[in-house]
Amino acid sequence: MKNKFFKSVSFKLAILVTIIILTLISASFLFNSQIDKLKKQIDGIYFGNFVPLITLDLVLKNYQTIIKCKELTNNKCNITAEKTVILKNWKQYANSYKTQKERVIVNDIDKSIISSFKIDKIEAYELILKQINFLKEHEVDIAYKQRREFLKDYSDMKNYLFYNLVAIIIVSFAIIIFIIYQIIKKDNQLTILNKKYKIDSITDSMTKLYNRKYFDTIFDNLPFISNANNWRSAFIIIDIDFFKQYNDTYGHDMGDETLKAVASELKSYFNKEYEYVFRLGGEEFGVVLFDTQKDILIECLEDINKKVVNLAIEHKGSKVLDVVSISIGAVIYEAHSYISANKLYKLADENLYKSKQNGRNQFTL
Repeated sequence: MKNKFFKSVSFKLAILVTIIILTLISASFLFNSQIDKLKKQIDGIYFGNFVPLITLDLVLKNYQTIIKCKELTNNKCNITAEKTVILKNWKQYANSYKTQKERVIVNDIDKSIISSFKIDKIEAYELILKQINFLKEHEVDIAYKQRREFLKDYSDMKNYLFYNLVAIIIVSFAIIIFIIYQIIKKDNQLTILNKKYKIDSITDSMTKLYNRKYFDTIFDNLPFISNANNWRSAFIIIDIDFFKQYNDTYGHDMGDETLKAVASELKSYFNKEYEYVFRLGGEEFGVVLFDTQKDILIECLEDINKKVVNLAIEHKGSKVLDVVSISIGAVIYEAHSYISANKLYKLADENLYKSKQNGRNQFTL
């Protein structure tokens, strides 16, 4: 099994390295071929981004219309339509991106525009024309400066592209080496877990099952171990039905004895290699089965349910039977499905809830 594991890992690493190298080479060619095209595209739309002169021209045009109307009617003119268009276009322009310096200029002109309509005189409107024309010249000047900066940045990017690609390749190989190290470090994970953790610190003192700490160690590694060995694995959550009522009826001392009896039955049943039984807390137990099959799992779930009932532990407080029973939620992890351990636990817990909702003393897979 160990040789098979190493062959599988080596093959996958070779594929991984090849994919990464080919991806980097392809990316470098793609980047080089597209960078000049990107420059042309940016150059083509550049002034559209930095010189919104059309909006300012609309503002100017409507101000000129107001001035002409005022001159022809001796300052007696309805400017409502022009004012609406001016404020709409100015708001659109003012709300667009501006640098900090540009924002100061725009805010000053914004105040002048609002003030011009309050004054409502030709002189005020003519002052706005001068400010708008100044703003247009400023926009053009800024656009040219920004474009020069862009061209400089573009040149620098071309010069340093090679070094960046080298750096990416070095980092990628570092990541590959790290992955290889982690895989080698965990290659004998199951054997280490079986030998190293069979000590009191990982055992629940009352039930003599593995405790929650050891469960976290095994369960967090379940996807990795299953993927590495191409195993179908299972996780089972078991809960004693109406255990609170049992304690209320018979006392906590008898409750502890019942926990021990159920734990003993579970430990006796799931006693093969790569089968782990845990006390998760309270009246809840967990079972992790590596390298199992669905039909075998179903048979196990049916058997353990019957075996607990056959213990014939009196339970007058149960609403299911007059003896202690259990509800079970189980889930199968398919190798390389890459479901996280947290998600796997949640799915099993949801299945346990379904068993309880459907009347207890049963399992949901």
